[in-house]
Amino acid sequence: MRDMFTDIRKHGKQPLWIGEDIWAELNAAWGNEEYTRRRDQNQQNRASDVGGLGSSLHTGGSVPHTEHRHHLKETLGREPTPVELHSRTHKRQEDQQWIDERARKAHVSIYLYVFNNFYF
Repeated sequence: MRDMFTDIRKHGKQPLWIGEDIWAELNAAWGNEEYTRRRDQNQQNRASDVGGLGSSLHTGGSVPHTEHRHHLKETLGREPTPVELHSRTHKRQEDQQWIDERARKAHVSIYLYVFNNFYF
């Protein structure tokens, strides 16, 4: 649905199924300076290139991390560790390979942090 409204905003044509009042409200919101600032900041955040490893990718789709944690908790019968949650949201389900190099490096960092701070 988000992509649909993005397309409508970019094309600037009122679809038949959106009434005049709603169309006026949408255009007012889209023209708002705060909306434009947040849209630009979010676009920049999604395209961030930390450490030359590219933008952040996840395999969870539109499912929030809290929901993945809940499903893991049900499956495991306990709270998942940060390492387990990261693996769930950054590995391909079909082959269990990391989605990208950034995810693999983050996993190593999380693992080392947990290991060093909670086991020694």
